[in-house]
Amino acid sequence: MTQSTLETRWLMTLQGSIPKPVVISPSLMIFNVLDATIDSPRLKAKILPPSGDWVQVQDNGNWKLDVRLLMEADDGCPIYAQYSGILRMDPGLGERLASGEEIPGSELYFRSAPYFQTPSEKYGWLNNIVAVGKMRSFGGGNVVYDIFEVL
Repeated sequence: MTQSTLETRWLMTLQGSIPKPVVISPSLMIFNVLDATIDSPRLKAKILPPSGDWVQVQDNGNWKLDVRLLMEADDGCPIYAQYSGILRMDPGLGERLASGEEIPGSELYFRSAPYFQTPSEKYGWLNNIVAVGKMRSFGGGNVVYDIFEVL
């Protein structure tokens, strides 16, 4: 039997600033997304409020992500992104994040599955794709991750 592979291609990079979260309870944190941008040859956009990440902290310490972003493309078109994902809280990672360290993506498992919605004909192709995200660096108030289109 031949094993199948999943083909992807790089779609965009999201880079932004996030302040410390608002802690609602030991199992719920809310991060406001500030000053974030999307950059790629096919799309350049900025993140607008309201945008944020509602993180559910699981019993094992992992973070379940619930992110909603409002984007405005450089030509003014609105784009909505919604995704879930997981940050695996490996030993010592919580302390490193709490100290403000910016951690390379190679040292953490932070994956997401974004979906997009836009009324724009120009960016309508976003409505018809499945994507996955992989963190490039996280912590210290900064976030950089790459999003890939699943082919």
